[in-house]
Amino acid sequence: MHSLSKTTVSVDAAQSIITGAFGAASTIRAFEELTDGFFNTAYAITLADGLRCVLKVAPPDAVRVLRYERDILAAEVAAMRLVQERTSIPVPEIFCHDTSRRLLDSNFYLMAFVEGTPLNKLRDQLSPPEAWAIDRATGDYLRQMNAITRPAFGYFAHPQPAGRSWRETFLDMVAGVLADGQALDVPLPLAYDAIAERVTQAAPILDAVAEPRLVHWDLWDGNIFVDPATKHITGIIDFERSLWGDPLMEATFVFAPPAGLAAFTEGYGQSLLDTPTQIRRRALYNIYLFLIMIIECRYRQYETQDQEKWAREQLVVGLCR
Repeated sequence: MHSLSKTTVSVDAAQSIITGAFGAASTIRAFEELTDGFFNTAYAITLADGLRCVLKVAPPDAVRVLRYERDILAAEVAAMRLVQERTSIPVPEIFCHDTSRRLLDSNFYLMAFVEGTPLNKLRDQLSPPEAWAIDRATGDYLRQMNAITRPAFGYFAHPQPAGRSWRETFLDMVAGVLADGQALDVPLPLAYDAIAERVTQAAPILDAVAEPRLVHWDLWDGNIFVDPATKHITGIIDFERSLWGDPLMEATFVFAPPAGLAAFTEGYGQSLLDTPTQIRRRALYNIYLFLIMIIECRYRQYETQDQEKWAREQLVVGLCR
């Protein structure tokens, strides 16, 4: 997907990165941009010795991003390393993370290439038992991730001080994205103040969330890789938006098909959406997600309006509840 936030990297620049990471004897045999992402730039690199890796590059400094997106490349590296250390989730190895700006004008990292096919490109070919097994495994992986805790809420890239409540943290997150929208005069279905007031009035239900848990927050089928032959998950990627908060924020609850959500719940070991309070919390998180999906389109200037159109429709439904 074309986006203003993406950084172009030449083969020569990539070779310098490879040399720095693996030594002068390592040379690039194949170099290809991966275009499925929406924010950072990613390139698939194959070396002469057969090693495959992915170069992921942050946006240039001159590109305006949403407030929560600042420094999320570094947050992704830290989150992936933590998840790799504390769980059995198949997370690609990080080979190097560079913030020196000696080789590129943007921060970057190299990670192992994840073999397999994104689940969103494979799901229609799966039998019901195969899909069930994958979604159940996803639930188990997310349970392991959510078991990781810390003393403070907030984005991995922007953790809040210990002792600050989830309600306060989430309201600040909503205020931040609304400020991003106002900065570029992005029209919304309701006035900005009216949206903020609705969220604030509903926010007391967030006080039920007392412990900050690690949430991937972008766990949809496009970030789950599956071996087409064995139908086993080979990797989970895109931890850049990870946060310490309520597991109910996870994107799975928005984008998973009904059968997939049932299998996910079995793998997770408990239902997260079986009480009125949980459902109302999820409704608040939906509003926040759809606001981001609308407002980021103005910042990125995508090639199509498909995402914005869909998110606007969903936001109207959420605000009318």
